[in-house]
Amino acid sequence: MENWEGRGEAEWAGRLGVPQVELHRRIESTSDRARDVVGCGRERPFVIVAERQSAGRGRRERRWLSDCPRGLWFTVAIESGEAMAPTASLRAGLAAARGIEEAAGLGSVQVMWPNDLMIEGCKIGGVLCEKVGEALLVGVGVNLNHAPGELAAVDQPATSVLAATGRETPRGNALVAIVGELLAGWTDSPSALTSSEIAELSARSELAGRRLRVDGVVGEPSGSARSVRNLSATALAIASDGALEVVDDQGGALRVVAGSVRLEA
Repeated sequence: MENWEGRGEAEWAGRLGVPQVELHRRIESTSDRARDVVGCGRERPFVIVAERQSAGRGRRERRWLSDCPRGLWFTVAIESGEAMAPTASLRAGLAAARGIEEAAGLGSVQVMWPNDLMIEGCKIGGVLCEKVGEALLVGVGVNLNHAPGELAAVDQPATSVLAATGRETPRGNALVAIVGELLAGWTDSPSALTSSEIAELSARSELAGRRLRVDGVVGEPSGSARSVRNLSATALAIASDGALEVVDDQGGALRVVAGSVRLEA
């Protein structure tokens, strides 16, 4: 694609402060393309942007509906350092939330453990972090300028920035703001969340004290781990390693280290 939002690849690279940007009119997945590019040894960080994705995906290979030019779909490849999921997903979620707020003039974007972006309990986007060699791929998808009737709720109620604010947000402004926050947040790539990050995540989350259903892997106090499905629990807090601390219905303390959670009605 020759240009996106009025600028070509070289212009976007300069505006984002990265060595290279790829623009695609329609691609299966920006993260899949970034994976291929990493394998070719391209200098990092770089950014892949798509007007549309025909096979966008979220965590656990869930489908992400992004074959629409009114959203923001991109992947940033950076040096991974020691940062890995779930800390990487949470840190990227914070960056995306701040960037969306800056670009759209929103009051508060929530970060739902481990990687969803929410407004008033409805999903507006998410992040997907994958490590490929020494690179960390941070895929970001945002329902930006969708009208309410254009949104499809796949696994939870969905909304858009337009629906929340009543006005369109230029995709380029959102891209610049989110990428800027992402790159600033990976200066030293700590493997543990800082106390200020945990405090901000807590302020942006509705989970503490809420009843949940958990699907995934939980850690026991003994250090062992087990898979659970539809586990009923109450959320407590996010730990420095990115795990979600919960207590089950029998009073047992557990740490959700991988998987997903959903609020009980």
